[in-house]
Amino acid sequence: MVDWLPQDLPSKGQRYLAIAEAMSRDIRDGKLRPGDQLPTHRELAYKLGVSVSTVSKAYAEATRRQFISSEVGRGTYVLLQARSDRSRQVLALEEPGLIDLGYNCPVLDSKHTGALAKALTTVAKGDRFARLLAYERPYLGLEEHRAAGAAWVRRQGVETSPDNIVVVGGAQHGGSVTLASVCRPGDVVLTEDLTDPGMKFLCANLQLSLRGVPMDEQGLLPDAVEAACRGTRIKALFCMPNHQSPTLSVMPPKRRAEIAAIAGRYDFTIIENDVYGGYLESPPAALASFAPDRTYYYTSLSKLMAPGLRIGYVAAPPGRAMDLVAGLGSTSWMTSHLSAEVASLWINDGTAEKLASWQRKEMARRHALVKQILAGCRYTALPTSLHVWMPVPPPWRADNFTKQARLRGAVVTPGEVFAVGHNSAPQSIRISLGGATASRVELEKGLHTLLEVLNGRVEPALLVM
Repeated sequence: MVDWLPQDLPSKGQRYLAIAEAMSRDIRDGKLRPGDQLPTHRELAYKLGVSVSTVSKAYAEATRRQFISSEVGRGTYVLLQARSDRSRQVLALEEPGLIDLGYNCPVLDSKHTGALAKALTTVAKGDRFARLLAYERPYLGLEEHRAAGAAWVRRQGVETSPDNIVVVGGAQHGGSVTLASVCRPGDVVLTEDLTDPGMKFLCANLQLSLRGVPMDEQGLLPDAVEAACRGTRIKALFCMPNHQSPTLSVMPPKRRAEIAAIAGRYDFTIIENDVYGGYLESPPAALASFAPDRTYYYTSLSKLMAPGLRIGYVAAPPGRAMDLVAGLGSTSWMTSHLSAEVASLWINDGTAEKLASWQRKEMARRHALVKQILAGCRYTALPTSLHVWMPVPPPWRADNFTKQARLRGAVVTPGEVFAVGHNSAPQSIRISLGGATASRVELEKGLHTLLEVLNGRVEPALLVM
């Protein structure tokens, strides 16, 4: 039996959750190893000065999260494949009471289910079933789906044609397909020094060297981009000029033109992620407009309308769509024609724009709650953004604030998640306002929880000394 004792437990709050979190952390850090036998409930309770029932609840929580296993007569052991970092997708299964303010996704209501029912009825009455179930070669998407994608991309301010559109399974797939097609292992890719965690994962998986570039409240700094190019062969620049996550910067046109000029001088590809662009009422001209011959622009309906639809579009430089076949071949080959058909119907009959408009209005209503509840707090927001970006006041640090908020029932995302490489992480948190909180009532409760943490005393055990 190991002599394990969880450290840095708060003096208040749900202590059983804190014990489970400490167990997760120690498994991840190697302090607890697969096969280690843990102290008995009574022994650990005595050492911690808590009730036996508190430890029993902590062990039950750890068992539910699949960290440990208990056997009558043998004791409690760390599992051989202990899962110390469960994904957000099973958050509700692990801790049913948590309010998720950490996951960016749109709000869904009866308008979405009604629109889907109508579209599926139209599909069912049509004569295209056979084609929707077949392979399409060379896997870029059916002609009519590419035409709808071109129409949607043009509405976002990018001039393109169906011949340059590739239908993909959402923004993450669009980024994966583009990176896999344009880059080779070892290539250097630049991005904002705070960027989408999915991009960090993709670059690591493709063995690309991702390097963060300094930014300010208007996005990437052109001088910093150019400095990164001196003495290093840059293959691509990945960036989010609109509604950048997490900072919410919106790059002004002049800066977009400057970065496009730098790309021309140093001959690198631009990969423009505009997945959140639809949340802006009047976005600036896309970066692709300033460098159309070297920019792969992509967007998605998933973050704006319905995550389950899993449809996005890559607008390749003129005549370069076929270059993405390599990336399609290394992922899913082709996107579901059925989903693409629904998306096309929505785009062509105006449903997509109506749902996007509804989503912006819903975000505006949710921002009104933020303004009311977090009055006096410093944070960055856009009128209809999907999240807000808030620095935590001293002596809090973002990671400790996140842990304390979770113990009180609310999940947020600390700045460390977005930091690239060894760049220092800001002491800020991203607070998501969308569909992970199903109702405004739940959002209001979560925001009040964050306010209580902000106004409360920093637990000594959570202070960084």
